[in-house]
Amino acid sequence: MVLEHITHHNEAWDEIAKRYYGNENFMHLLLEANPELAKYELLPANLKVIVPEKPEEVKTDKLPIWKR
Repeated sequence: MVLEHITHHNEAWDEIAKRYYGNENFMHLLLEANPELAKYELLPANLKVIVPEKPEEVKTDKLPIWKR
């Protein structure tokens, strides 16, 4: 399920990632889903941000040794 987030004045990408994914390191998912907004370091109020689903985590013990 894809969600939509309406920004608050001066909200940052990492804040939104932390809220929806539990980790600010996933902000790249937000930037990839919203390339037209990537020019903003701090977002203005009332922009619609698409929040894609977080991909399932890859189990590294199931990967071949050279991909771990």
